[in-house]
Amino acid sequence: MFDMTLNYCLAFPAVTQEEKWDEDLRFSVGEKLFCMISKSAPHQVSLKCRLEDFHRLISQPDIVPAPYLARYHWVQIKALDTLPVPLLQSLLQNAYDLVVSTLPPEERAQILKERV
Repeated sequence: MFDMTLNYCLAFPAVTQEEKWDEDLRFSVGEKLFCMISKSAPHQVSLKCRLEDFHRLISQPDIVPAPYLARYHWVQIKALDTLPVPLLQSLLQNAYDLVVSTLPPEERAQILKERV
């Protein structure tokens, strides 16, 4: 499940990956972070979400406000298998799209061109 999630994040246009603190893989687009995955089991996932999704998600077991990032509507999913794969992928897509929508227009247009 870890490799599938890793590859899913890397498949988005213009995504960069970097390793921080020896335990986290961080995924960014346009130098803005949209997701982090811990390398060690149970592979916690932190991601940006919409406000309306934030409150719904943290009301579920094993999903909490992300440490240090909750005020920006980030959640932490305690393990990759907490959610069904299609739902996790949908949340990752939404996180990516949210960040892309905040990029400068020229950069956003270039990324959207890559999607086609």
